[in-house]
Amino acid sequence: RAFSVRYDRLLAEAGCASGDAFENARADLAAANGDALVIEKDRRSHDWLRIQVPIHCEPALFARIGRVSPTAERESWRALFVEAASWSVPAKYDASWQTFCQRRAEDAACGRGWQPLQRRKRKRAHTQLGIVARLLAWEHPALLRTVSAQLAGNSKYLERCPAALQTLLDEASAGAVKSFADLGIADNPRSVTFHGPIRLQLDGIWTNYGTHTGASSLSETTLAAAESIDCAAPRCVTVENATKFHELCAHGCGDLFVFTSYPNRATTDFLRHLPDGIARHHFGDTDPWGFDVLRSLRAALPGTPITPLHMYFRPKFDAPLLNSRDLKKLHNLLQSPLLVDVRSELERMLAAKTKGDFEQENILVRTVFPYT
Repeated sequence: RAFSVRYDRLLAEAGCASGDAFENARADLAAANGDALVIEKDRRSHDWLRIQVPIHCEPALFARIGRVSPTAERESWRALFVEAASWSVPAKYDASWQTFCQRRAEDAACGRGWQPLQRRKRKRAHTQLGIVARLLAWEHPALLRTVSAQLAGNSKYLERCPAALQTLLDEASAGAVKSFADLGIADNPRSVTFHGPIRLQLDGIWTNYGTHTGASSLSETTLAAAESIDCAAPRCVTVENATKFHELCAHGCGDLFVFTSYPNRATTDFLRHLPDGIARHHFGDTDPWGFDVLRSLRAALPGTPITPLHMYFRPKFDAPLLNSRDLKKLHNLLQSPLLVDVRSELERMLAAKTKGDFEQENILVRTVFPYT
């Protein structure tokens, strides 16, 4: 369809409503009139009313601004699915694959039906479609990272976009393959790493992990099969970085220490099994990402109070500056209702424009680890 916008609105949104910007904008529009756009005028006063881009002006307009036109973009997507239709898939999926590619090509030509693919990332879509075609031919049990390395040349690729790939698998197989599990592909085992007075009952037998001098680990499957978990520690401290976690393990203070950055499912399951009366703390870095780990833990354990431990902004004259990615994360954290209690620390970081002395390794573990 043709595109049309009011002349005054266009100038206002472009910041060209007055002064030199107005004169330059008007001159640019006049120069493009009849070629890349059409200026609609009042029949009597000849005042400019609307700026229109008819279909026949589309190629010239987008050529002037140095961008791919919507029509050309839709055609490139249609061509992608036409190409995909020629790829080899197992015979049992050939009919559903052809139907899938044809339907997607028709949708692309009309500018609809992009999900779960991203319209601006056609190169990525080409890669994902190729992986889906190869996944349909996968025939033996394996772990996810092995399959990812074999099919994508990167052991973590399938972990980065599982929802998109499984949605495409479902559609391309007409519902025969809805998930990686349907192909015998299992998720990589997850585990929780901890140290402290934990006892676990499995098949009626109690195992006492409190006697271990170093770190212990429990797999997600073991946790799911456990009949009971007992903890005699007065406090549980989740610790973001490995160095500090192992120092605290050697401290021998009788508390429970759990090693975690962004928590996996095994870690959150383990933390949910702990007694309600145990005090919870999180000890992490104090850059935006360290505070985001705190937010993530609180989001994973709603209703469970988790007190930040030694997580305050510490100024430092040679501290690294906050980059654009840090600032974006920091602004999001300032809006989070899960971090109201540390908002003043986040505001201090934002005002300083640096991460400060953010590494938790700079907090020393002495004879008695301080909790205030």
